[in-house]
Amino acid sequence: MTDLTVAALAAMVNGRLIGDGERRIRGLGDLRSAGPEQIGFVRHQSYAPAAAVTQAGALLVAEPLTTPASQIVVGDVDIAFAKVALHFHPQPSARQHEVHPTAVVHPEAQLEAPVSIGPRAVVGRCRIGAGSVVMAGAVVGDDAVLGPGCVVYPNATLYHGVRLGARVVVHSNAVVGSDGFGYAHEGERWLKVPQLGTVEIGDDVELGANTAVDRATLGATRIGAGCKIDNLCHIAHNCDIGPNTVMAAGCLVAGSTKLGARCVVGGSVAMSGHLVIGADVRIAGASAVLQSIAEPGDYMGYPLMDKRQWLRTLQMLREMPERRTRKRRADSQAAASAQAAAPVPNPEPPTGPASGPKTDGARTDGSRTD
Repeated sequence: MTDLTVAALAAMVNGRLIGDGERRIRGLGDLRSAGPEQIGFVRHQSYAPAAAVTQAGALLVAEPLTTPASQIVVGDVDIAFAKVALHFHPQPSARQHEVHPTAVVHPEAQLEAPVSIGPRAVVGRCRIGAGSVVMAGAVVGDDAVLGPGCVVYPNATLYHGVRLGARVVVHSNAVVGSDGFGYAHEGERWLKVPQLGTVEIGDDVELGANTAVDRATLGATRIGAGCKIDNLCHIAHNCDIGPNTVMAAGCLVAGSTKLGARCVVGGSVAMSGHLVIGADVRIAGASAVLQSIAEPGDYMGYPLMDKRQWLRTLQMLREMPERRTRKRRADSQAAASAQAAAPVPNPEPPTGPASGPKTDGARTDGSRTD
């Protein structure tokens, strides 16, 4: 980790310097706890009060603030912070060629110096590019190919024959090249279908911890250059993930589904198999994708629909109990009003022969007529 002046950091991120440019910065720190040799950042004006009393030596800001720290004003604080952080904390890289004595390395493995192989790692008859690091307990299978600058964290497993581009990062317990879920139903049993393909991963891809990428039945499961896949994701056999797609934790992509470039997939999204998702599609977390999506845009829900339509649907669902109560109240009031306005019915006139005392055939004078 090399210290730099604030002026040098401003030049690194193409920012505008305000204040003392000769202060030396040795690392990064939280705005509220950073010291005079650390740089912090302010993404939102709500942190202006903390910036006014910070002890940090410098701040990355989107617009000038009242603060004792030197300021580097940038167009995008997140991008600037990432560049500064990578300067002070670069990705692991082999500086010299070293193989730990407890590692097991096939005598025909091609290690392009410098490569670092950690304790108890197992390296088959494969090729590993210069600058790559294989950490403790990791496994690299036969015929695998790793480009330059790759990092395989502890206990990650790269199966036989998989191919990784340059600067690929595979985090702990991730698995690349495991068998796809392929079985044929014969009577009352399932027959395993051998998974004979491979996995191809482009440059600058990062796979999170405990993520699994299955090998293809035939051909290749592909993850395009620049993709970032979070922890606990599953990419099934024969999927094709377009370049620069990002996928948050817990996503499940069923077999043979294809995603276009620059897609953004929220956490815990599930996708059915054999779908085609176009470029620049953004899917909100916990959504279920059951059909292909051709148009770019924002989608969410179960079943998936346009984000605005889903939000309108949620609003209607939230209002339904109140609407039902209002309708019942209105119906009751209408019924009461109708009953109050109804005219009072007149008594029905008597029907049949005229009423009067029975004479039983006798005249009023007492004589009889029969």
